[in-house]
Amino acid sequence: MMELNVYGSATCEDTALVRDRLRALGLDYRYHERQDEARVDEVLKKWNHGAIVTPTVVFGADAYAIAEPTLEELETQLHDAGFHFKAPRAIQIRDERKNQRLPNFTLPATQGEDVTLYNLRGRKRAVLFFAHPAAERVCQGYARQLTNQRAAFDEYNALPLLILPDALPTATEWAHEFARGYAALSDADGRVKQKYAAALDVPSADVLLVILDSYCAPRAYAFGGDAGELVAPSEIMEWLKLLDCECDE
Repeated sequence: MMELNVYGSATCEDTALVRDRLRALGLDYRYHERQDEARVDEVLKKWNHGAIVTPTVVFGADAYAIAEPTLEELETQLHDAGFHFKAPRAIQIRDERKNQRLPNFTLPATQGEDVTLYNLRGRKRAVLFFAHPAAERVCQGYARQLTNQRAAFDEYNALPLLILPDALPTATEWAHEFARGYAALSDADGRVKQKYAAALDVPSADVLLVILDSYCAPRAYAFGGDAGELVAPSEIMEWLKLLDCECDE
């Protein structure tokens, strides 16, 4: 199997997400960090037209490389290189829960007004991302890729709600950096996360992604020890497209 080398930085959320995704896929790789290896900057410049871009994933013995890949781009290149893996997939809700609204909540938002889930009923389909605390870099990287899908969210009349177990000032700083114009919600005591984890029977310490229909009922979800185990944003959009084709009654 082709060798994989990841060149990154300890302070880079995209590096953290790529490394966690490779771990979730069960693929071996060698990691080289700028802060520890002097030659890393030379490798980065070589593959990025003289620029230092992290992460850069090099395939084989310097055969080719990709820089700052999305989860979809990373998996496509891995498939093309002959790697075999099973990518994370959302869990479809098939029982009576798909016709039952999840518990309502009202949480302070970083854009100034509280957000109440049931106020979205009949107006927007919510995608809930319960992240780890703000300092955790894998969730930072995942939030960037998720909120980079604004055109698709708008097309399918959907709204990502990024929910942090942090106080509002911390969540505000995080949203400015990683939410790309969307608000983050402060669930500082974790009560909403605990209710949703219990409703879906998942560990309350895990990250959690829940796709709701326009009536706030759950249709699919994913969870894991970190965000690299969640579904790629493209699969979320597939679910939203499916829900958009349903007849709202």
